[in-house]
Amino acid sequence: MESLKSMWQGMSDMNKSLVKILFGIVCALGVMFLVVLIIRLTRGGTDNYSKIENTLQKAASRYYKKNKDELPENGEEQTVAVDTLVSAEYMKPLEDYVKKGVTCSGNVTVVNNNNQYTYIPFLDCEDEYTTKMLADSITSDNMIVDEGSGLYLDEEDNFVFRGEYVNNYVEFAGMTWRIVKVNADGSVRLFLAAPNKKHKNSKWDDRYNVDRDSNVGINNYAVSRVRETLNVVYNDDEIFNESNRALIKPQVLCVGARSQDSTDLSDAEECSETLEGDYIGLLQLNEYLQASIDENCDSTLNHSCSNYNYLADVGKTYWTITPVAEDTYHNYRISKYPFVARTANTSNILYTINITGKAALEDGNGSKENPYIIKGERVKK
Repeated sequence: MESLKSMWQGMSDMNKSLVKILFGIVCALGVMFLVVLIIRLTRGGTDNYSKIENTLQKAASRYYKKNKDELPENGEEQTVAVDTLVSAEYMKPLEDYVKKGVTCSGNVTVVNNNNQYTYIPFLDCEDEYTTKMLADSITSDNMIVDEGSGLYLDEEDNFVFRGEYVNNYVEFAGMTWRIVKVNADGSVRLFLAAPNKKHKNSKWDDRYNVDRDSNVGINNYAVSRVRETLNVVYNDDEIFNESNRALIKPQVLCVGARSQDSTDLSDAEECSETLEGDYIGLLQLNEYLQASIDENCDSTLNHSCSNYNYLADVGKTYWTITPVAEDTYHNYRISKYPFVARTANTSNILYTINITGKAALEDGNGSKENPYIIKGERVKK
């Protein structure tokens, strides 16, 4: 130590400066090495995988700007594989983005709704990380049951929530929804859990009815006031922004009339008449009936259907889309249980939408306390 001290004291000021500079360089290199080491050790964390998903999204956007003829038609989806994006040189191979030893695969689904395109990346890095998609999460988070409250698989391969206490909450477009079902095509049907303040106490229809010689309304959904209202809702930027609308898929609305004494709880009556292409609708009465697991729920107006039924526990009276078959001016609405009401009466409008099941999830498990939260960003063509 004394010899080093003596050596330092014997150095010229210039040599001392050079030593200090050299020492500073060595320290800087050491710090850089440590930073690189930390990055390499932590690479593959959730933040990094999110960045890789963003890379996939941007690469797909660039790919389709050059290949517009491959974009999906309105209401359809198209998937492009990572290998295609790599071959087209819009991104590097996935192994270049993750730590050594991690194997990943992926793709990007493009959803077209009214020529609004959403690019949804999917990344599968085995045990390290997998992108959570809405439909997959619903069916993996909930056991398929054949009794009690839970998720049921019906004869048409739809996954349907039934019962009173079910984990089917979703936050979407700043509103809370309940998942009615995962449709066989993979889309997810949502029901608004609380009325929007703009659409409380709305009439289903108030047109002049020749059968009654009065403005009691007409229970034909195709020409109804409520359909006009819902089309306005869909295009209202204060309710849905462009990113939200890009995830909403066109529906086939079942608008057939149901008999008051019907004992058929299927959608046979409701779907005897349909409308295609609407993006927003109302709950079918049979969907309410099927949500009950009470064995005494066996007909249209049976009050037992309100038992063990999450759709009866909304706390508000609301319109269904379903007309009464016995006349031309009554419709079904729900006030815990179904009842018949004139279309010119007022009630809440709780709309239904179908969104792509490939919507990526930010968080949540579907419970009331921790609902599914959807993320997604529209990318223009």
